[in-house]
Amino acid sequence: MRKTLILILTLLISISLSGCWSRVELNDVAIVTGTAIDLAEDDKLQLSLQILKVKMTKGISEKGGASDSATLVVSETGETILDAYHLLQKKLSRVVIFSHNRVVIVGDKFARSGITPALEFFSRHREARGSNFLLTTQGKAKDLLMTPPNFEIFTAEEIREEEKALLMESATVRDFIFRLLEQGIEPLSTQVQVVPLNGLDSSQSQNDPSGFGMVGVGIFNNDKLIGWMKRRDAETLLWIKGKVKNTAITVTMPDEKAPNERISGKISAQLYKAKTNIKPKIQGDNISFEINVHITGEIFENSTKLNFTEVQSLNKVQHALEQEIEKRVTSTVEKLKKQYKSDVIGLGILLHRANKKVWNEKYSKQWQEEFPKVEIQTKAHFKIVGTGRVNDSMFWDEKKLDK
Repeated sequence: MRKTLILILTLLISISLSGCWSRVELNDVAIVTGTAIDLAEDDKLQLSLQILKVKMTKGISEKGGASDSATLVVSETGETILDAYHLLQKKLSRVVIFSHNRVVIVGDKFARSGITPALEFFSRHREARGSNFLLTTQGKAKDLLMTPPNFEIFTAEEIREEEKALLMESATVRDFIFRLLEQGIEPLSTQVQVVPLNGLDSSQSQNDPSGFGMVGVGIFNNDKLIGWMKRRDAETLLWIKGKVKNTAITVTMPDEKAPNERISGKISAQLYKAKTNIKPKIQGDNISFEINVHITGEIFENSTKLNFTEVQSLNKVQHALEQEIEKRVTSTVEKLKKQYKSDVIGLGILLHRANKKVWNEKYSKQWQEEFPKVEIQTKAHFKIVGTGRVNDSMFWDEKKLDK
């Protein structure tokens, strides 16, 4: 009797654990690789999806190179993103899934009106991932999805690979929501644009090659875009955050004999690592922050006559690099204070950690008004870890050349 009961229970459990009842076949789904959201007329939202075209008999397009054969971009307008999504679904023979979505791109008009609707949808949808990169663009976001890629099979993957390179400060959907909900820090996102690959010559034709460029960052106040920071300042934000990857710095070395008349040359260094220490100070009603930036790098170009076998020459270069870093950090922070009035660095969070009582009593409710008033002191430390394979400059003094 006992064996019979155990057998019956085993059969019942086996039936309940069946995993095939909810399966969805590959030929029944439309895989979203990229999402674009724009503001349409009458304050409606336009949702554009880049869908990977998978044919069960051929797999991904046999040609495999062009975006127009590997993907399909579909769009629909609705009162909300969910509304547009369901209208799109009614046009497609397959079930739309977001589990493989790479990027979420928002147009500037929608971003300036407030991107909370996008965050609502992608934070609540069960298939959407918080690790999707959130990017902004000047113009329509849909146009980026329509642009063919140069290296990857589809556009969204190429944009994601560039974003992963960490050329400038970036944000995922999860990061953006954290910044939005946290006191003492404002959101930002990478600005992506279609740029010419042959330079910025305005005379280029439509047939000239183009690609996707991370040209800066969008600065937000709460969930609304308020302006753009160009690439130079966007890279400096990475230094302030202690992040350095694939970037360089160039300084001009003046001629000591005639510093106001002519220039002796330039020094370019490849940056490898950065570590930043930011200390808040409170003195009465005055708040200041001391930003110490430690960067290591290697000299890759030298158009001066400095000889790097001499310690004195290296000290001059090191001092010039530190001055340039201090200048750039100060300039970037001042723009955030005066032009944008947006604390995307998170100085408010550091103040909160340093003195919770003062923060809660005086600044938590009015940090946006207090941030432009803070004082900033910047100190840079540059460590030269190499000078390449050549120590002497190739710009020799003509008097020293032997005929």
